[in-house]
This record gives sequence, structure tokens and C-alpha cells, in this order.
Amino acid sequence: MILNSVKEAKGELVFTSFLFALSIVVLVDTINLTESNVVGFVGPKVFPFAIGIALFVLTGLQIISVLRGERGTPEGVEGGQQVDKPVWRPFIQVLVAVIAYAALIDFLGFLIMGPVLFFAVAHALGATKKLKLAFIAVILAVVVFLGFTQGLRLYLPLGFDFINQIDPSVEEDSGEETW
Repeated sequence: MILNSVKEAKGELVFTSFLFALSIVVLVDTINLTESNVVGFVGPKVFPFAIGIALFVLTGLQIISVLRGERGTPEGVEGGQQVDKPVWRPFIQVLVAVIAYAALIDFLGFLIMGPVLFFAVAHALGATKKLKLAFIAVILAVVVFLGFTQGLRLYLPLGFDFINQIDPSVEEDSGEETW
């Protein structure tokens, strides 16, 4: 019994130590990140620092927890054999939704593909109230879009670029000479 718990502790320590090292790599890379000439309170270092610090603190707490003797218990396992079979349908639905999102985001834009992705993933994971889900997906996409474009000045694809394209062969002559 003791040998088994020592193996569990080693396994958890290896995993959390890897995450702890990853947090240090993220923080060091963020410190070495060069700032652009963009004026604003949110620069390119803010979010990597937040993620690095959160990862550092949480994995540090997890290492302390494992060293104190607290262990995670796997769910759905009895006698060393898995009880549940893997469910592939939701996985495939999410995979198709992500591939469609990646393929169509430039063509249709974030305001259309964001809610489609949210709806498809939530539906694949078991959401049942479709009208409420669609409403939440649209509202969330608009809030995220406005937050990025107006708040952070990071522009998400609008889509439908093919509508506004000007044919280069049809240029109006203004009568002015250009040098």
C-alpha cells in the first residue's frame, strides 16, 4: 500500500514539476519579449505575465499539496480497468466545429463563426436549450468582439471581404496627373 502511494506521489510530482518549469519558461520568455511602439496600458507582456504568474502560483500550491500527502484519485477506474468506454461522437463534433471555424473565420468573420463555434461545442457537450444557447453565443461573441476591437485595439476578422473588393481594372480617372 505504501509503495503504491509513493508511486502516485512521484507521478503527481513529475507532472506538477513539469508545469512549474513551464511557468518559469513562460515568465522568462515574457521578460525577454520586446515591446512594440504601441502606446497603451495593455502591451504585449500583460497577458503572458498573467498566465505565467497564475501557472507559477497554482503549480507551486499543487507541489506543496502533493508533498503534504494529498493525492488525486482517478475517477471511473475499478480494479485497474476502465469502466466507461470513450464517447467519440462529441469529440468528433467539436473537432469538426474547430476545423470549420479555422477554415471559415477569414471568409465569414468572427461575428458569425464565433457563435457557430460556441453553439456547436456547447451542443456537443450536452447543452439542451438551443434557443438560450444561441442567444448566449451571439451575446458572448459581440462582447468579445467589442472587447478586443474597442478595448484592446486588436482587430478580429470581419469577414465578407469579397463584397468590398474593388476590381483593380476599373479605376476612375480623376483627371489629375500623378508623378
